Amino acid sequence: MIKLSLIAKPVELTEEAEAQLVEDFKSSGKAVWKKTYIEQALLKMTHNKCAYSEQLLNEESAYMEIDHFRHKDKYKDEVVRWGNLLPSCKKCNTAKGDHDVVAEPIVNPLVDNPKDFLYVESFRYYSRNHNEKGQTTIDVLALNDRLHFAEPRASIAFIVADELETLFEKLKQDDTDRKRKNTISKIKSTLEGCGPEYEYSAAISTYILYEFDPYKDMEAYLIQHQLWDDDLKAIKSKLLSVAMTK
Repeated sequence: MIKLSLIAKPVELTEEAEAQLVEDFKSSGKAVWKKTYIEQALLKMTHNKCAYSEQLLNEESAYMEIDHFRHKDKYKDEVVRWGNLLPSCKKCNTAKGDHDVVAEPIVNPLVDNPKDFLYVESFRYYSRNHNEKGQTTIDVLALNDRLHFAEPRASIAFIVADELETLFEKLKQDDTDRKRKNTISKIKSTLEGCGPEYEYSAAISTYILYEFDPYKDMEAYLIQHQLWDDDLKAIKSKLLSVAMTK
């Protein structure tokens, strides 16, 4: 889970349209939030990821569902309220169910910075300083489900780690500026794939930066040989923005 910024609501969702959709929901119970313009805006806001687990949506049967942060059955007036809708994977949406976030708060990535409540270690989430809100978030959303989340996070991270280790070994053997430049370009691309636009970025960036020792050796090598440039600094800054170390 990473901090999200609420984007401008769709132009189609005017005050009049919202009022009508709320009235329609109250009278019929229909899924009035299932509008293409709403779904597209929500996916854009999260880079096509679940707002909670960061699972990539609409690929490999991971279809997008719209979660009402404050549940639609209890907070009917907010059924299409912009800022109350979040794109979710089925696992998170089902696990959260009709949980009342007002009575038992969980992290809202549009309002809270998840780093203040959670940290990641070995691809699992933990509550920071054993705070109740963080632990409730983990439990309610099943963020540490082994098959759905923990193993996929690890699988992708290990692929990234293997690629970085291979590139680092190659870099140390490169004997021309052209070869070094090409290898560093690949290192940059691999690291960028751990950033906030990509799947499971919080867990993967945490692993690469803090748990994968060859990365530390590689960074030290690049700095020592004056190869640590502004691009690499910017990429690391992006990873640090989503990494959630203890």
